[in-house]
Amino acid sequence: MKFKTLLSVSALSVAMFAGSAQAAVIPALQFATQSGWLADGVNSSSKQANGTVYDCAAGTTDATNGCGLTFTGAAGLPNAYDTVSWGSTTAKSSLNIASKTDVLVTNGAWVQTGLITHSNKTIPTGSRSLYKMDLETLFAIVNPPLGANSATVGIQFNETPNLGDLSKCAGPQLSTTGCDDTFLIKLNLPAINFWVGAEHYKISFKLNPLSGVTQSVVNPDGSILLVTREGTNNQLELLAQLTMSVPAPATVGMLGLSLVLLGLRRRAK
Repeated sequence: MKFKTLLSVSALSVAMFAGSAQAAVIPALQFATQSGWLADGVNSSSKQANGTVYDCAAGTTDATNGCGLTFTGAAGLPNAYDTVSWGSTTAKSSLNIASKTDVLVTNGAWVQTGLITHSNKTIPTGSRSLYKMDLETLFAIVNPPLGANSATVGIQFNETPNLGDLSKCAGPQLSTTGCDDTFLIKLNLPAINFWVGAEHYKISFKLNPLSGVTQSVVNPDGSILLVTREGTNNQLELLAQLTMSVPAPATVGMLGLSLVLLGLRRRAK
């Protein structure tokens, strides 16, 4: 799958800190995210077991959208929804994204910015299942209000045939109820960099498999092949971390010397 990135990074303005005696260190930042599965018809499709691919119609949210996917829960972004589901009324698989608001502590731990839940059900033979999908995600620094970073994350999903002989399932196999599903995902949220005075701040992003999900392959392009346990709800989290780089010792030394010389000059006057 070719991952298409739609990246729009606003300039991170730190003018509000200019001339402030408290500008040296930002102890923490508050962030808010908005994420949703896109029903825009650009990269949403389903597949049948025989390999036939069906493209979704743009803006149509129910199973009559040309590919059998149902989008529910408006996510606050254009054509974006919290949940996409497929299968039958009695056995329906789905992907849900929960957006998070929290605080990043400078040089602190990784913090969850979003939680993906894959409800992995054994859908009837012949049902259409998710094949390709885009996840639009917006990460905003809200306090102090420094800006926002948005990107489209491409996902390629593989609903595996549920074979009676589990030894024929592609590995790694996590469950004993049928062949586990796989999906390929690439997080296209680049790091956010900004400076306050001499301090360099960086917000980094990554994916972390949780219950029922294991990482199988990391590809050269950064995409990750994930395996999800059949018949359970499986979770994958999106994480962010805020770090600050201190000035090099030589820079700190020159700054200290300048302050000493400035003090001597004033005393001489």
